[in-house]
Amino acid sequence: MMFRLLISVAFASLLSACASTTPTYYTLQAPNAAPAVAAEPSQAWKGFQLRRMDVPAQLDRRSVVLTQSSDGQVNLLNDSQWASPLPDEMSLALVSGLQDRLGVPQLANAAAKTPLWQIDVLVQRFESVYGERATLELSWTLSPIGFSAKTQQCRWLDSEPASSVPELVQAHRQLQQRWADALAAQMQGRPVPTNLSKAMLCAS
Repeated sequence: MMFRLLISVAFASLLSACASTTPTYYTLQAPNAAPAVAAEPSQAWKGFQLRRMDVPAQLDRRSVVLTQSSDGQVNLLNDSQWASPLPDEMSLALVSGLQDRLGVPQLANAAAKTPLWQIDVLVQRFESVYGERATLELSWTLSPIGFSAKTQQCRWLDSEPASSVPELVQAHRQLQQRWADALAAQMQGRPVPTNLSKAMLCAS
């Protein structure tokens, strides 16, 4: 009970401080991305296309959205904002992450016969619980275009402990990177590492 009271007091202090400060901007892209790998010359596909990134309306904004676990209250932090609206941040983070891991580009305007993976994403939850955790829940469809492979439909649910706003942002970056690791392995036909597959469920 005392812990929840302290969290509520800290949360109220944070919100009151927000009213007069200059906004701090955050990004979901990894600040120190690893060097891009080289694509496998024998693979049938030449790139990928992120066709859709659907995010719930309440999260389709630049302000960081915080939730209090005690009562489920949602607050918008005008002094803590994403560098671009959240759907754009998630798209940029996924695209750059996949390009680094796969060694192929996003082919948004690919020629009609270019073989590629097409990705459609539906975000169910992008939650920042103040003083506790960041949670990412989403589903996606991975479709082969112009080459022979199985269409895959998967779901991802993962959390990372965090407390302050900067820690929550960093936790969401880590969740984005783990998801990109799993998706890249899936696209390459490799086994998804055990530590990642626990968060992932795919239709047979």
